[in-house]
Amino acid sequence: MDNKHLSCISNTDPELMQIFRPFALKMEEQSLPPIVINLFKCYFSQMLYGSQGKLNKKEILPVEESELQDLSSISEYREAAAEAISELVVIKLNGGLGTSMGMENAKSLIKVRDGKSFLELIQDQIRVLREKYNTAIPLLFMNSFRTHMDTMLHIKDLENPYHLPMAFLQHKYPKILVDENAPAKWPDNPELEWNPPGHGDIYTALITSGILKNLLDKGYKYAFISNSDNLGATMNEQILGYVKSQEFTFLMEVTARTVSDRKGGHLCRLLKNNRLALREIAQCPENELDEFMDINKYSFFNTNSIWLNLEALEKVFLRHRMVPLDLIINTKTLDPRNSDSPSVYQLETAMGSAISAFDHAGALNVPRDRFAPVKTTGDLLTVMSDCFILSEMNTIIPNPQRKGPTPDVQLDSSYYKKIDQFEKRFSHGAPSLIECEYLKVEGDFSFGRNVTLKGHVTLKNTTGKQVQIEDNSTLEGNKTF
Repeated sequence: MDNKHLSCISNTDPELMQIFRPFALKMEEQSLPPIVINLFKCYFSQMLYGSQGKLNKKEILPVEESELQDLSSISEYREAAAEAISELVVIKLNGGLGTSMGMENAKSLIKVRDGKSFLELIQDQIRVLREKYNTAIPLLFMNSFRTHMDTMLHIKDLENPYHLPMAFLQHKYPKILVDENAPAKWPDNPELEWNPPGHGDIYTALITSGILKNLLDKGYKYAFISNSDNLGATMNEQILGYVKSQEFTFLMEVTARTVSDRKGGHLCRLLKNNRLALREIAQCPENELDEFMDINKYSFFNTNSIWLNLEALEKVFLRHRMVPLDLIINTKTLDPRNSDSPSVYQLETAMGSAISAFDHAGALNVPRDRFAPVKTTGDLLTVMSDCFILSEMNTIIPNPQRKGPTPDVQLDSSYYKKIDQFEKRFSHGAPSLIECEYLKVEGDFSFGRNVTLKGHVTLKNTTGKQVQIEDNSTLEGNKTF
């Protein structure tokens, strides 16, 4: 790994340098640090000449349940957390725009519970933690260039100790024209010429921003990092104590894959060195996709919550001159809202793939209640409903009164996909889903107050106009209007 990535960073091949020069100039114009330009060059050269970011089944082994510790089995480490809590910083990945829900601002601003957004609930969580432990645990957001302004305007009455900033910025990479391997140009909206480099950029951003050095100088040793849309991901004493006692440099929280997670990145083990690794669907060869989605073979997926030893991160960076991450190549249209715009490659990396770069890295099997993400308005409806409750720690947790997994919710994308459409049709809040196993909504419905859905529910509107579900209604089975 050392040689491959060092040669990648220092590659001065004349042909590569000539092709890459327009990218370097474009990035220099935007004042991107040399480290970031070199890193992009490394990934660009991999795209042109390397593995294309693929990891096939002959290079990996599945991870068995017997290889991992469960959260339920590490309660003995709770006491060790008392020594580590003053050395902990909490970081939230907050670069997402919520474009899948028609948003053009930070996804973390969606109102999700009791009129509060993800961002507000995260701030509430950290206040509760600070009070509980009588320690000013720092909270930092990693924003993208598209979410930073929104986020900073909504952080209220919260400060970090030692004048640490509340946020730092992800870098950005130029989009690459598929037909020409040249930088994309879009004069109508030059911002669309760039893409966020994925949450794998956190390691480089911590270093180039000076925040890693600042944290280490102030005596912080551990970071708990998770997605801002996963309100189940909160500081856990047992895990922190486990990380400290077992001297993990990197610990990934994983959970059992279900059918709905089959396209998410799975945990595996590399045959070449027996290290744990993360394989995302973009890294899977097309002819192996069915096997990739076999949840019985590849049983664990990455919740994208990690516990990181900051001293170890610095050592990895000094050793490799980067944090070695697997390349992910995404092919998209230059303007996501214009299918006729040119095809581009977006080079990205995933934070979790660093698991194979750290000595003494591990994975911990955690229950589903530590993973409650919101990717679609269907997910949002479930989290807003009585399937979940807000704990004393301001964490979204499964309602203990509900039996079985959360319902499969499918909302008609013509009427519910965008957040403004969704909010108009559920203006009185989510219906009760605690006894619902399956919900499919076809057509335009508006839901009144105190609506209850039970069992398998299919609602179909054939009237050509919006149907109002009346206040205090209880619905079961198939209903056609």
